[in-house]
Amino acid sequence: MRQPAARAATFAFLLAVLGACGDSTGPDPGPAWTYLGATVAIQQHNMLAAEVIVRAVGFDSVYLRYSNDSDRNASTPMYSFGPDSTARPALLGMAANSLYDVEVILAGPGEVAVDTFGIWTGSLPSWIPTVTPVGTDTTPGFLLISIPDGPVIYDNSGTVVWYQYHPDGTLVNTQNHPSGIYTSFGLNDEIRSYQILDELGRETARLGCVEYETRPHEVRVLEDGRALLLCDDYRTEDLSPYGGSPTGEVNWTVVQLVSEAGELEWEWHSADHFQVGDTPQDDLNGVEALNLTHGNAIDVDTDGNYLISFRNLNEITKVDATTGDVIWRLGGRRNEFAFVGDPKGSFERQHGLRVVGPGEIQFLDNSDLAPSRLVRFKIDESQRTAELMWAYSDGPDIHTLVGGSTQVFGDGGALVSFGREGRVVEVSPAGTRRWELTGIDGLYVFRAERIPSLYAVERREEP
Repeated sequence: MRQPAARAATFAFLLAVLGACGDSTGPDPGPAWTYLGATVAIQQHNMLAAEVIVRAVGFDSVYLRYSNDSDRNASTPMYSFGPDSTARPALLGMAANSLYDVEVILAGPGEVAVDTFGIWTGSLPSWIPTVTPVGTDTTPGFLLISIPDGPVIYDNSGTVVWYQYHPDGTLVNTQNHPSGIYTSFGLNDEIRSYQILDELGRETARLGCVEYETRPHEVRVLEDGRALLLCDDYRTEDLSPYGGSPTGEVNWTVVQLVSEAGELEWEWHSADHFQVGDTPQDDLNGVEALNLTHGNAIDVDTDGNYLISFRNLNEITKVDATTGDVIWRLGGRRNEFAFVGDPKGSFERQHGLRVVGPGEIQFLDNSDLAPSRLVRFKIDESQRTAELMWAYSDGPDIHTLVGGSTQVFGDGGALVSFGREGRVVEVSPAGTRRWELTGIDGLYVFRAERIPSLYAVERREEP
């Protein structure tokens, strides 16, 4: 739906005429500085967001102030004008079913308010769950969760501030990245690649593996725009020595590093380093097709090498980012480490692998048996020991065999989603519960992630 701004002009406004409408600090720019008008575009896929198309000559940038009866003094970041004298600021995080007053402020030099108009937001769709946060000691910002009908972002009061309808019914994986973009993938997506979404939730491009099928579980778009992807590599293997078919189909994981333009820069094949017999024997008996590795998470270690989670091997592997050599293997049948301080002494079906710091990692130990645990380990590569620093369980019966995610916070705390249990919990640096989201029990939350802002420029990390 498009509508003209209430006072948007169809002709040039001279700044001298508009100077009385706002603070015009700085020198009088003269008639070369003109405001040409604004148009509002409400986003049909997200009725809490709008794009305002502002046209002006001579100004450097524009921002918007917006408020309703309860939200005062909210403002957007600055948006620069392009060579076509157009800027496209986004209004994000508005409340549902609300009338907002919006003010257009042009800048350079000084600032001047040149226009005001109103926006009425729409209703929330019924598929979005109503949630209640519990606890007050939480990380600032917003919470992005991926549920089967699409991603939803809540503020710390539990109010919906952003969403994108991406119906899948099985699994949706939406991630925030340091470049300020989102990626989103539904398991049943026929295109089998990641959508790249802008801050308004609009698809701007696609991202996928080169010559392999893209796995939907994880993509890491790095600060420089390059992306680490997990891919499927299907091969025919003789599984009869392990009790399976002599012509079995085995799915191995390939890791690719692709450029911002989508060109392949580096590739690593698990089939070149692992064997069929590395998987648990119970997964091999009588099978004709085997998802052997099931790569589901990747992170860059503090030394620049890659850590990769292979769920079906019950293994985390460190790989040299230059040579592709395997540096070590943690967990599973080929484990090289002694577990210290962990009464369980193992982990199974893990998700959400993340680097905490030098020699420290965390992940969700989904576990073959209840309970699932968020665990943090100290890794001594020279002594080949993995010391449990702490483990958090959300209850003796909280168990998700699939799905889930973790996130590390700057203060040492962490966020965990317990997958199909629909449990999202924030823990302290000591591994104790300090905040949680309720109202989603039993809903498949494949991923939960804190973001500092709804605006891309405020999420962007410089390389």
